[in-house]
Amino acid sequence: MNTVRMPLREADFSLAGRDDRLPGLAVVLDDDLLSEALGEAVRITRVRYKPGTSALVAFRRTLDGNEEYCWALTTRGNIKLDGRARKSERRGGALRLLPAAPAHTDAVIAVGGIEDDWALGDNLRWLAGPGLEELGAVPRPGPGLLSSGATVLRYKPERRVVLLEQSQATPIVIKTAARPAAENAHRFRQRLRHYGVPVLPMLGGADCREHGTSATPLWGDHDLAAGDDPVSARRAGEALARLHSIPAAEGGGLAAGSGPLVERQLAVTCAMVTALVPALEVRAARVADRIRRSLEDADDDAGPAVVVHGDFSADQVLVSGSEVRLIDFDRARAGVPEADLGSFAAVEEMSRWRGNAAGRPRSASLLEGYVLAGGRFVPGATDAWAALRLFAGSVDPFRDRSPDWAADMSRHLDRAWELVP
Repeated sequence: MNTVRMPLREADFSLAGRDDRLPGLAVVLDDDLLSEALGEAVRITRVRYKPGTSALVAFRRTLDGNEEYCWALTTRGNIKLDGRARKSERRGGALRLLPAAPAHTDAVIAVGGIEDDWALGDNLRWLAGPGLEELGAVPRPGPGLLSSGATVLRYKPERRVVLLEQSQATPIVIKTAARPAAENAHRFRQRLRHYGVPVLPMLGGADCREHGTSATPLWGDHDLAAGDDPVSARRAGEALARLHSIPAAEGGGLAAGSGPLVERQLAVTCAMVTALVPALEVRAARVADRIRRSLEDADDDAGPAVVVHGDFSADQVLVSGSEVRLIDFDRARAGVPEADLGSFAAVEEMSRWRGNAAGRPRSASLLEGYVLAGGRFVPGATDAWAALRLFAGSVDPFRDRSPDWAADMSRHLDRAWELVP
């Protein structure tokens, strides 16, 4: 298959030129243009794009020698931006509206910091007050959640923020999302521990879950992706086998079945690939059909549904010495073991493409530990699930601002095609 190659700015400007319903799109995709609009140097780190509707980006700037996370948003016809700006002003926020589009339009770009995030705002304000107290965090001297003490580990605008906070006993990692945690989250964690799945203790109670907040003690030296120890990978395989030993019926109200999930991933990915690089439309459709057939064939040999992680990869495994802990069960569901195994292998391969995977491949050691602990899988089905993860991840180079994202998307599609017969 032929690779589509375009430099970053050429690919971005080509996309912006096709989407005339978002006049500010070119600005929020380009470091230099956004920096010019803001009057300071910034670096865009993540993009969430809805063709013809909106583009929301996370960016980082340097303030007083420290990097901080911010966001910028442009929407079709400035939908809801004026109202959100007024609401932010009433609350003392720092949200700004910038005229950063061609002169013949009235398009604006909204810009703010984490505490101006309207999807997360209510939960973050709760966290800054009673939430931190409930979690036992050290009281902060200044107003606001990020005034002092907290370190931002990850931020996805309108989705979630992960913070490192200090408590009286030990540092804690706090994740606050826009939506409340699942009502069955506590029972699900109890089930994991009952089956011997190594997980971290959860801090906080029902109020935390209601406000989309979960917390754990800081644990481990690194995650599995950052290490180079086959023993840790085998331990991770053993832990995954324990997870897969839980019948789906005992998962406690997990989302059931893979069929609707697969169809949605295939359809959404095809649509986004087509919007980003129209030249890849036919290729994406062919790869999607091939993955669909392979997964349908794999269903014929599938055993009973079990509890699966739903987003398994090396960075979902924390490592401390010879011990491991599995984390981030937000997408846990009923499914087949090969879904997690394929996901792990696919993410590892993608990490190696980006040069982010250190040392030797971990998949072989993970599978060794998995089988020794009683796990069973069908290799062909694992390849099909890996192909799905690679296919769904084909839009990540664009979202993560890869310098050659159009070519990287082609590579994802080609590799997914190779994995399925």
